[in-house]
Amino acid sequence: MLANNSLKVTNTTEPGLSCDRTGLEITFMVLDITASAIILFGNFLVFVAIVTSLTLRPQPMNQFLASLAVSDMIMGAFVSPVYSLFCIGCLEYSLSKYCWLLESAKDLALASSILNLLAISYDRCCAVYYPLQYQILMTKKRVYSIICFIWGMTFFIAGIRHSWIHTKTGSELHTINSLYNILLILLIFFLPCIIITVINLKIIMTIRNQARQVFSLKNMHRQDAEVANQDDIQEEVTRKRKGTFACALVVLVFVVSWIPRVSFNIQYKLKGDLGGVNILLQKLSIFFLTVQSSVNPIIYSLYRSDFREAVVKLLKCNTN
Repeated sequence: MLANNSLKVTNTTEPGLSCDRTGLEITFMVLDITASAIILFGNFLVFVAIVTSLTLRPQPMNQFLASLAVSDMIMGAFVSPVYSLFCIGCLEYSLSKYCWLLESAKDLALASSILNLLAISYDRCCAVYYPLQYQILMTKKRVYSIICFIWGMTFFIAGIRHSWIHTKTGSELHTINSLYNILLILLIFFLPCIIITVINLKIIMTIRNQARQVFSLKNMHRQDAEVANQDDIQEEVTRKRKGTFACALVVLVFVVSWIPRVSFNIQYKLKGDLGGVNILLQKLSIFFLTVQSSVNPIIYSLYRSDFREAVVKLLKCNTN
């Protein structure tokens, strides 16, 4: 999925960027610490709100969102600022020798985020296209099985790299790592992103068509009882639309945030060494991913009133 920066303890830079320019390190240190604080606070609120709310917890989509919040918290705790500071840049620190371990945390956070988004898209697809069968399709057992599969696959993806990191060296290690990165980019990023994007676009178009049909029915029927019934239907369509649009926006932010990281991996493959990749691009590629994790809770609160109510209730309980 990602170029393995832990192959070298001391990072090298492009000739145009000297390691004497510590301003870049300080700037991104401040940005990463800020993003990390937002990620941990926001996603912790989302996770606790779902777990403690009797209305949010039973919903399958919210359980996937709680799993996504855990992925984002891993991002905030280990990738930003720890991985970004100690494993990418001009300077070497005492913790830089543990970059191989932080690399696993990074793979864990990013792979689980993608798989959780895929699960959320599947849940929305079932809710919109098979509303009558939804309770049968998304049982508690199936939801828990999907979540267990997500994290089992994630730990496998993050851990398999260790089978050669500690046994291979030099050009052989670089070749294996490069091939593995390409495979992960294709199978764990591009393919799921295409699937997620297509599913969410189709869902949005379907919900819009449903809204038009409800509006047409309201114009056709003027009796009070029928109008009241149509109002109930429209309210359900509106609720479903807001929830789906929030998930679609999360996916859009995710795809955009990955553009710098994909550019980094392409440069890394073409140059064949981290020394040929612009250090600013390396820093930005990780920072954009942390921004994506910090934006997710904001999107939930903007688009979903039930989330806002649960978070406000949670905060009030803590202040009393």
